[in-house]
Amino acid sequence: MKYFFDTSALVKLFQVENGSETVEEIVNDPDNDLWVLDLVRIEFLSSIYRRYRNKDISEKDLEVVIDSFNEQLIDFNQELLGTAVLYEAEQLMNEYAKECGLRSLDALHLAACRILQSKDWYFVCADNRLCNIAKLCKINVLNPVEAGRK
Repeated sequence: MKYFFDTSALVKLFQVENGSETVEEIVNDPDNDLWVLDLVRIEFLSSIYRRYRNKDISEKDLEVVIDSFNEQLIDFNQELLGTAVLYEAEQLMNEYAKECGLRSLDALHLAACRILQSKDWYFVCADNRLCNIAKLCKINVLNPVEAGRK
């Protein structure tokens, strides 16, 4: 299977929370083809530094998580944030921002997935709003939080 990860799901590899087990199973299966938008690096760092500032993790844990993230990301194919992704994201914003509340960075991840996707692709995302918009786009969605409850 092919899986495109949004940052909300990928972060579950590095912080134990609802859905972490599902994400680990997908990532650890050598038969799976894993993808992210290269923007995930910046979003991940933003998320982990926020957790550090909020004193949710120690400085030592911060360093370990960043090192682990960099090592793990080697296993992922990266779609580059380029003209095609930006154009597709703009189309998605015009279609879904007004009524569904699509946000700019989410539109970029969804756009990259939409460009790459075929029937055997799954968009892995833990953000319910973004999952619902992806479904409206006829993209297969796997919410690891929901999958973990079954």
